[in-house]
Amino acid sequence: MEHLKTCPKCNAKLKLSADGETQYCVICKYWTKLGTARLDSIMIYA
Repeated sequence: MEHLKTCPKCNAKLKLSADGETQYCVICKYWTKLGTARLDSIMIYA
């Protein structure tokens, strides 16, 4: 399954949680399920 390598908010390296289902950033506390990206914290301008 694909996973993010860097945090979309602060560009730090994401870590895999112990459960193996979520990724998290120790710098800005961003988290997402493995294979997805949460868009609620990312602004999209058209």
